[in-house]
Amino acid sequence: MQQVKDLPGWIPQPGGAKSEGETFPTTADQVYIEQVIHVMDDHVIFTCKFNGRSVFYDFPLLDKKTSEKIMEILNDNRGKTLLSIGIIEIPPNC
Repeated sequence: MQQVKDLPGWIPQPGGAKSEGETFPTTADQVYIEQVIHVMDDHVIFTCKFNGRSVFYDFPLLDKKTSEKIMEILNDNRGKTLLSIGIIEIPPNC
């Protein structure tokens, strides 16, 4: 069975604007899953906490079914590190 870490583009990189002096996380074990913002046909937008603030992530995926499965995995693992979900198995298509 395929794991999250096997998906193309894993580990997504943080994005968005940053103020002078702010830093972005450099590894996925520095951020904690916060919430899913939006699911589209081919990607999931979500936030993680880093140093007390929200950091946006855009995870491009291959299709809507995979996007929905990743959304569920992210929602089920709020508060855990982004790195930790890499070993979760993605349920097969129903």
